Amino acid sequence: MFEGKIGKLVYEVSHKLIPNPESNSYTNHIHNFCELLLFISGDVEFNIDGQMYSPKPYDLFLIPPTTYHYIIPNKDTPYENYVIDFSGELIPEKHYQRIFTPNYRMNIRKDQDFVRYFSMLDHYHAIYDKEDFDECALMLIRELLVYCSYQTRALDNDEASDNPLVRSIVDYVSENLTEALDAETIAKHLYLSKSYIQNIFSGNMHIGLKQYILQKKIYAAHAEIERGASPGEVCKKYQFNDYTGFYRLYKKFFGMSPKAMVSGNSLK
Repeated sequence: MFEGKIGKLVYEVSHKLIPNPESNSYTNHIHNFCELLLFISGDVEFNIDGQMYSPKPYDLFLIPPTTYHYIIPNKDTPYENYVIDFSGELIPEKHYQRIFTPNYRMNIRKDQDFVRYFSMLDHYHAIYDKEDFDECALMLIRELLVYCSYQTRALDNDEASDNPLVRSIVDYVSENLTEALDAETIAKHLYLSKSYIQNIFSGNMHIGLKQYILQKKIYAAHAEIERGASPGEVCKKYQFNDYTGFYRLYKKFFGMSPKAMVSGNSLK
């Protein structure tokens, strides 16, 4: 088992076995990097933007940036997985687009070439020092992602279960992030009461609808600021009420002001 960071483009690569996984260790969250999670064993459920999965051994989850997700583990059952968190810049755009198409899961257990990539990470970690492991693992992960882009959705797979109303809300939020979104607006669009959609959403997603919208907006804004966009223009684009509120929310989530992020990018 191992865990580490490889340079600026791979934020985490790990193989973990957690004997007694606790729910509070797996909080619901959104992030701006890509994630591949290979489920090996355990008794868990995954919620990925409203789609619920009960994974089978060697289910590979392909989670694009700004995707809300969380895990619900059974603490009495050991949980084993591989996780690779990485920047989209790690691979060419054509491979990125192939990997992150709709449907977050594929099963790779019948493809031994696929499984071998993960086994090789263990092998490299066992025989190399950190410097050599980082260099070889980075090349292996790039190759794994390219291979993944050719195999995505072609292997044995099952459909996820979800609540159609929650799926409609998630889709509407994603398609209208630059609008002034709130529960009342979404309720009118769906011809339902505000309290009804709020209760259904929070019950299924373990997060309030207002907080979900704020998280989706602030992470979308953060991605644009990382690419060099003006914080003021981004604040207006995503229709935050005022720059002061946007500034405070941004600093709460990312630990620095929007201008500090811009300044840091300009120094790279």
